[in-house]
Amino acid sequence: MRVMTEQVHSVCRDTTICPVILTEIPRLAVEYPIALTRSSETGALVCVALFGVDARENLYWRDDRWNASSLPLNIARQPFFVAVSETAPAAGEPQGLITCIDIDNPAVQEREGERLFEDTNKESAFLRQKLSILAELVGGEQATRDFIARLEALGLIRPFQLEFRFGAGEPRKISGLQSVDEQKLRALDAATLADLNARGYLQAIYAMLTSLGHLQSLARRSGRVRESTAA
Repeated sequence: MRVMTEQVHSVCRDTTICPVILTEIPRLAVEYPIALTRSSETGALVCVALFGVDARENLYWRDDRWNASSLPLNIARQPFFVAVSETAPAAGEPQGLITCIDIDNPAVQEREGERLFEDTNKESAFLRQKLSILAELVGGEQATRDFIARLEALGLIRPFQLEFRFGAGEPRKISGLQSVDEQKLRALDAATLADLNARGYLQAIYAMLTSLGHLQSLARRSGRVRESTAA
């Protein structure tokens, strides 16, 4: 079994949003808007990177490839993902995790691309890299939940609404996004700020706030795409 790396991200061409973990926020904030939103499955707040301002819109997918120098881990892991084992764990044992591959991904085939295993049946360097990404994602989930819980406990999260207009049309509004309340952040006492900094939270917070400037750029790019499609 092989994976064609130039095609592997094509399944994300219509992906508008994806979860991110705490440690990757400063890196991703350089290119993507990073915000908070409620999970449609659990209702819990999650950190996400935004790729467009419309449903099934990915403005980072152009010319049949992902156009950004940095990939979110949940995109870079393709075509692999982690599932929870259906086998009940023994008493006191954690629930087992299974590494899975999406065989419906068009990049997965048997003729060309990166091999998953060498002739000796050892994992290839390509597969080891993907497993490392999965491990980082799994390991970062709890740290990210702790980060969000701390923001909630301090009352630092506020909703915001994005409004923009395409040409002479009616303005569009996008809701459901949340971010850090900068005024409340500045009002925190020195001890609390020092604690946030020691945990690495302060860097992530300011990276998220700065990244929201990308939303205007995405709205402009979305408008140009709409105008081009209409033409």
